[in-house]
Amino acid sequence: MSPAQQAMSAPGRVCARCARIKQRCDGDQPCSRCKRLGHVCKPRSPTEKESVRTSLPATALRRPRASRSRGGCLSCKARKKKCDENRPRCSDCRRLNLPCQWSSSSSTSETIDTSSSSSPDSHATASPPADPIYASDGDPLLVALSSITPEDDEEFIATLFPHPIPKQNALVLPLERSPLSTNPYLRGEEDRSLFNHYIHVVARALSRSHDPDRNPFLVTLLPLAAASDAVTSVILSLSGCHWRRVYPSIWGCALKRQGQALAQVNTLLGRSDRQCIFEACATVLLLCLTELFDGTSKAWKWHLKAANTILKSPAFQNLVSTDEWTFCISLFHYLDAMSTISRCKAPLLHNSDSMAELTTSLRRNSVPELERSQSTDAIYGISPALFDFLGMVNLLANHRSKRVDELSEIGFRTAASHLENRIDEWRSDHDQITELEPETERATTAFEWAIRLRLHQVVEGYDPLHPFVERSITIILDSAQEIPYASRVEGCLLFPLVIAGSSSISMERRMMVKERLMVMENTLGFGHIQYARQLLEEVWNGASCTTDLNWAAVRYSKFPGVVFV
Repeated sequence: MSPAQQAMSAPGRVCARCARIKQRCDGDQPCSRCKRLGHVCKPRSPTEKESVRTSLPATALRRPRASRSRGGCLSCKARKKKCDENRPRCSDCRRLNLPCQWSSSSSTSETIDTSSSSSPDSHATASPPADPIYASDGDPLLVALSSITPEDDEEFIATLFPHPIPKQNALVLPLERSPLSTNPYLRGEEDRSLFNHYIHVVARALSRSHDPDRNPFLVTLLPLAAASDAVTSVILSLSGCHWRRVYPSIWGCALKRQGQALAQVNTLLGRSDRQCIFEACATVLLLCLTELFDGTSKAWKWHLKAANTILKSPAFQNLVSTDEWTFCISLFHYLDAMSTISRCKAPLLHNSDSMAELTTSLRRNSVPELERSQSTDAIYGISPALFDFLGMVNLLANHRSKRVDELSEIGFRTAASHLENRIDEWRSDHDQITELEPETERATTAFEWAIRLRLHQVVEGYDPLHPFVERSITIILDSAQEIPYASRVEGCLLFPLVIAGSSSISMERRMMVKERLMVMENTLGFGHIQYARQLLEEVWNGASCTTDLNWAAVRYSKFPGVVFV
């Protein structure tokens, strides 16, 4: 050991200044630090050294060790999350609207710790902790959800929907009292939480109208739910489908209510009054919507066919031209047109799927368009005519395999040409007579060019290097980028993004599509968006997924339930 090191290690050879600033001292007199800085170097006195040591507790002389807190609440323990142990309700439980309950041992320790600073009477006000809920097989589950209180609304909505509802668009429901208090079919705290989640989050995610007074998922369905156990059950099921990603254990309650709704539909269909037929139709359509938003189910096809049968029944015709009829027919028309992407068959509203019927209807210029109402505005967000065009494009796709000779090829391309001309005519009329908000116009443009790109792929095949493909992708992505996150028309972008993403070959464009879909997973919150993104990633990872055959192979083998609604 060198003399300098011996001097540093020798006790009492550290000068007073180096000891005060806790720096290493060489022990010289004066030390090199004081000599370099021009300070007076004085040795540290033994009394100063002892006073410093005795003034510190014994634990301060040891290196602090990290410790894990074991006194968290039951909810954080069940979710395996760190708990800040704030009493009576920790931050996570308040943010996620979970009941903050504590084990008996932690409650006892807390009482002992606070007894010295509180009066003896404080122990009488402490309430015993609630017992955790267990499943039938004995496994502990997450504690039951508590109902959402008004003071928790803003924090709760900010957690599940990161863009809070603007104050000027506060919900004004056409009910004299709170929907929770007027609905007699909410049987427990989980039901109440699911119903409140539907009112504040799900109904807004479903609607594409900026005006809550024109949101039929609130204005039409909430009064109906107050009078119908079936509609209440399916609303809770839809709410659980949306909440499932954030709170997976709630799906058990939602799935139970979904089964109840299915059983209740059979009872409603056995009656002939208009109220029961409306309840049955609305319930079946919402069941279809729930299955579609799940992203993995195939049961939506049966629900859609059942809704088609109800809409054509004589009992339902008594509702024609009413608000209830408009809501049901608008929602069915929307789901019917969008589902043709998955089925590649004619929409159920069409009487025939023949090529002659398609060509004749296009020549007559008779593409139906529903009248504008609060239901159509909120459900579509854009012109309903575009959904008719989409259904016809997919009807045309169903005839691709029927081109067996030159005559059938001519007929196929003639029908495609008629459809393209019809879209051009619609665009011309749209520009002349329609004035839309900027966001709606951009969503309309993206959806229109997604239809055009889909038509091109049906007729010409999947060639990503074709100039028309390049032009379509550019217009779609430029329009999508101009629509802000959490816009009311953001849901209209799912189909355009999937069509553009499946045809993109550059990494920049693929990452642009993927990033927007990941945002929509949070702003809209339903599972089918995640599966749509995974579908695109499977296509991108394929060796040669630029052909219709390879796209269909990935589409139907791994993601048979995805519909881009």
